[in-house]
This record gives sequence, structure tokens and C-alpha cells, in this order.
Amino acid sequence: MKPLTTMAVGAVVLALGYGAADAQNGRVRQDRQDVRQDRRELHGDNRDIRQDRRELAGDRRELNQDVKAGRTGEAKQRDLRNDQTVKRDRQDVRQDRRELGRDNREVRQDRRELAGDRRELNQDIRAGRPNEVRQDRRELVGDRRELRADVRDRRDDRGDLRQDRRELARDERSR
Repeated sequence: MKPLTTMAVGAVVLALGYGAADAQNGRVRQDRQDVRQDRRELHGDNRDIRQDRRELAGDRRELNQDVKAGRTGEAKQRDLRNDQTVKRDRQDVRQDRRELGRDNREVRQDRRELAGDRRELNQDIRAGRPNEVRQDRRELVGDRRELRADVRDRRDDRGDLRQDRRELARDERSR
């Protein structure tokens, strides 16, 4: 009877392991979708940054042309460097970009930790170590919580960056 009981317990542990692996596969799929979405948003943000730089370069060219042509009135009117509002907006944009970069690093680190914890969980399931499996699952929950918080921070920082860019563009147009 003892070998039969051992086999039954082993079958239950194996079935639970497969169930956990199936649930984990769904989370992995969702994480991959989140990564793809984040990349699309980053590409859009980088496109916006390049467009802002092109506009700024065009404004500087026009300013230099006005100065060379002796149109000092127009040059003073276009001189964005002396406008405190524009300076502040530029500083805000730079700060938002730094925060966004920091958030991106944190999200990447959280994803690496999550992947490592998943590997450990799978190894512990295969090795039949129930205490370690429980600990790994607790770590996964904490890592997911951190990842969600960092993704929220990044989303908020992106919104701040977009808002500051709009304010900068509005201030530059109003000059």
C-alpha cells in the first residue's frame, strides 16, 4: 500500500506543478504583450522628441537668419533663450526625460527579477521542493507588484513629459 500512496502523492504534486505552469504561461504571455506595448509607446515618445528637436533647430536657424540680416527687432522677439517660461519648460522636459529613463531602467530590472524568480520556481517544482516553491511564489507576487508600480510611474512620467512638451511648444509659438 505504501508504494501506491507514494505514487498517488507524486501524481498530485505533478498535476499541481502542471497547473501552476499553465497559469504561469498565461502571465508570461501577458508580460510579453505589456513589453510590446511599452516598446510601441517608447518609439512614439522618441518620435515626439525628434520632432521637437527639429522644430527647435528650425527656430534657431530663423533666429540666426534674423540676426545676420540685421533684423534686431525680430531677433529679440524670437530670442527664446531669454524667455523664462520657455527655460522652465525646457528644464521640465529634461527632468521628465531623466525620470522616464530611470523608470525604464527600473521596469527592465523588475522584468529581469521576475524572469529569474520564474526560473527558480520551475526548478523548484521540478525538484519537488514545496517550501521553496511557496517562497518563490511569494517572491513572484512581490516582483509583479513592483513591476506594476514601476509601469504606473513610467506611464505618469510619460504623461508629464507630453504635457511639458505641449506647454513648451505653446510658449514658443506665443513668442
